[in-house]
Amino acid sequence: MGAGQIHLIELPNPDPVENRPEHGGRDRHLAMTVTGFDQIKTALEQVGIGYTMSKSGRRALFCRDYDGNALELIESSE
Repeated sequence: MGAGQIHLIELPNPDPVENRPEHGGRDRHLAMTVTGFDQIKTALEQVGIGYTMSKSGRRALFCRDYDGNALELIESSE
């Protein structure tokens, strides 16, 4: 992260997970570039985590963590 930091804190979830958009790209989300995009898709499928592909046509997918937070995984160009 260079000079940046990410702090992950476990708290009771005051943010309801009901009535969120089905496609995570229409919800607030954390976006990350990843390597091994096809392997990640396979791993998500193997553990039963649903995802949707980016509606833009680029190699990116949206899924949700176990707390309902939307995550965007974007294929790294490197």
